[in-house]
Amino acid sequence: MQEALSLLIDLDPEDIEKMLSIGVEREVHRPELILVEGTEPDAMFIVLEGLVEVVLEARGGLAVRHLGPGELLGEVSWLEESYASASVRAAEDSVLLAIPHDALNALLEADLGFSARFHRSLGRVVARRLRDCGANSQWSAGSQGERESAQGTPPWLAILPAIDGLKDLMQEAEEITRKAGGTPPLELVERTHAGFGAFCDLLTREIGQDSSIPEDLRKEIGRLVRRELHPYLMLTRIVERIYTKPRGYAGDFLTIRWMYENETGGIGAAGQLIDGAFLQRPAALAVRNRRGLLGEAIDQAIGRAGNVMSLACGPAQELFDVFERRGPEALKAICLDIDLQALALVSDQRDRLNLKRQMRLEQANLVYLATGRSKIEVPPQDLIYSIGLIDYFQDRFVIALLDWIYDNLAPGGQVVLGNFHPKNPDRALMDHVLDWRLIHRDEADMNRLFRASKFAAPCSELRLEEAGVNLFAFGQK
Repeated sequence: MQEALSLLIDLDPEDIEKMLSIGVEREVHRPELILVEGTEPDAMFIVLEGLVEVVLEARGGLAVRHLGPGELLGEVSWLEESYASASVRAAEDSVLLAIPHDALNALLEADLGFSARFHRSLGRVVARRLRDCGANSQWSAGSQGERESAQGTPPWLAILPAIDGLKDLMQEAEEITRKAGGTPPLELVERTHAGFGAFCDLLTREIGQDSSIPEDLRKEIGRLVRRELHPYLMLTRIVERIYTKPRGYAGDFLTIRWMYENETGGIGAAGQLIDGAFLQRPAALAVRNRRGLLGEAIDQAIGRAGNVMSLACGPAQELFDVFERRGPEALKAICLDIDLQALALVSDQRDRLNLKRQMRLEQANLVYLATGRSKIEVPPQDLIYSIGLIDYFQDRFVIALLDWIYDNLAPGGQVVLGNFHPKNPDRALMDHVLDWRLIHRDEADMNRLFRASKFAAPCSELRLEEAGVNLFAFGQK
């Protein structure tokens, strides 16, 4: 999900304990400064709760990026023993883990094995950050040769007319909608959906995972596509949120809720039409479909004792669906999430429906739980599930999470984990245009992870939802 969490998971459990033992939790309040541009910090930070923003003082305090729970701050300053290149301030009341430079340096000097593993892991974090910056930055003169090279390729020459056609359609849409009194005619909506869908399919053919061209060239063409479409994408509601990641990652609780609601938003006809077209793509359909699939799994848990736990719960709408269908006494649910805003959303709906006794909300860091850094007391669960989480994490964390789940299941209890499948037809759109990069896994991958965990067996069931995009792996204790 976030680079800092991946850093911790790349280390051995003993390494993680050593590193976290020297950390100190620190509360910050909006708009308190955490790092100051031009000064040398004395600690690195991991965001545990809340949201921070990176600002450029030289540009009048312009906020250029938001970072959510799990993100790492100040790692380059520590590596270079240099000043912070930008300021970081709390965008809301937040909790950080401060890792003092002196304590970290002493630990690294005392344990050369830990030092090697830590530097390797941190190198991966920095490399990912550099790739992301390259993908999102403005085009510089230094990249002119690469752009010209990419622009001369057959894939780009095939994609460019489709981009121009989409732009022409949006200009036409604004005019038609204005003449129609502000509401796009049904014919225009259908034409936009078809045009956007054809464009996404073209992206998959030309720069998708099955493309024969090198990955670097696919990324370069993807950046060209994003540059051309960026003004239109920023007019949307849901696509703009996916791209800007105000909570630190693309699939946050509000993004998922909007997909569930399937209502278009955005600015002007272009924004609303593209928003609606995206909501009809397989990736968005898959998110909506999983509500029903999870509802079936929850119903089966009710047939046992009805103790259900949702990990990284987001809006938890599937639980509210079951309560509405089966009644308030049907189950007892525990919702875990690291994001306090997600839990606040669930809390409001829970209290409004008088379900406070049936729904327990816990703010928890799943990395800490899976690695034993923190604990939570829960009764044995009949169902533990997670959707939209493990796609962000490497195998090592997924196995650790499966072990934790196994320990917290009742005998005969079930786990359900969702993961985007490699056959996702919107992967090129997500990777190259929306900057929504996930780890896609197939059936063999999920079986391998379950075998490597305490379940020690392949999945008891593997199922794709109706769109064929989200793969759900079932296991039983």
